[in-house]
Amino acid sequence: MPLFSVIIPLYNKEKFIKNTLNSVINQTFKDFELIIINDGSTDKSLKIASEFKDKRIQIVNQKNSGLCTSRNNGIKLAKGDYIAFLDADDLWFEDFLETIYTLITIHKTHKIFATNVALLYPNVTAILKANNFDIGHVKVITNYFRLLKNIMGPSSLVIKKSVFKKTGNFDETINYGEEDDFYIRCFSLYNLIYYTGHKTYYRTGIKNQLTAPNKGFVRKIPDYEKYLSNNQSQDLKKFVDFVHFRLVVLFKMERNKEKVRFYKEKITVSNLNSIQKIKYFLPTNLFYITKRIYLWFSIRLTHF
Repeated sequence: MPLFSVIIPLYNKEKFIKNTLNSVINQTFKDFELIIINDGSTDKSLKIASEFKDKRIQIVNQKNSGLCTSRNNGIKLAKGDYIAFLDADDLWFEDFLETIYTLITIHKTHKIFATNVALLYPNVTAILKANNFDIGHVKVITNYFRLLKNIMGPSSLVIKKSVFKKTGNFDETINYGEEDDFYIRCFSLYNLIYYTGHKTYYRTGIKNQLTAPNKGFVRKIPDYEKYLSNNQSQDLKKFVDFVHFRLVVLFKMERNKEKVRFYKEKITVSNLNSIQKIKYFLPTNLFYITKRIYLWFSIRLTHF
C-alpha cells in the first residue's frame, strides 16, 4: 500500500491541470497513489488528465457534486496511510511529499502536517525546485486557534487517514468555508506539525476569484457558532470571529450590505487587531474601491 494518497478534485481546470499533475508526478518522494475525482468537468480537463500514463493514477468520474463530495469520495477510495489534498490549479514543490515524510518520521505520534504556502500570481513562473530540509523551520502548533491568520491551505495539508474517523469528513451540505469548518473539528482534537518553508503554490489573482463564481451560485456557509456551544474556549471564539471577519471582507467586496451587517453582528470587535478594525468599520463602497486599487497594484507589481 502507498504511504500517501493524493486527492485532486477536478472541475473545469483545463488551463492548470497539466502543470498541477506534473508537480505531483515529479515529486522526489515516489510512494504515493494519485486519485483524481473528475466532478463533471465540461471542458478539456478530463482529456488532459487522461493523457498521463502512470500506474499510480486513478481517475474517477462523477456527476457534478461539489468540492466536499469530491474530497470525501477520494478519502473513501484512498489506500494510503496519509491523505494529501491538492486543488487542481495549485502546485507542489518537488520535495513537498518528502518534506511531509520527514516531518512524519520526526514526529511519529502526530497526525496532522502542513507546510507554508507561496502565492502564485498570473504571468509569474513557479519555481518548484527542491530545497534542503531545515529542522529550524519545524514548528509544533498546539493551539491553531490562537494564530488568527492563514498559515496554510488545503493543498499544503496532509492528514493521517484515521483522523477522519474522529473528526468526520468534509460537510457536504456547505460549499463555502468548508476548510475552516473542518479545521475547527480537526484542531479541537489534534496539534499541527508545521513547516514554515514554502512547499506549495496557491494560485491567486484569477478573474472572479474574490467574488461569486457565477451569478447563479448560492453560497452555503457553515454555522461556525454551533461549535461554540460545546466549547467555551476564548481562543476558538476569536478564531470564529476571524472567520466571520473574512466573510465581512468578502461581502464588502461584493457590496452585499445585508450580508455584511449579518456577519458584523456576530463579531466581538475587541477580538480584532487594529488593521482588521479599520476594515471592519470602513464603509462598504469605500472598502470596495480601496481594495480593488490595492489588488490592481499588487498584480501589476508582480509583472516587473
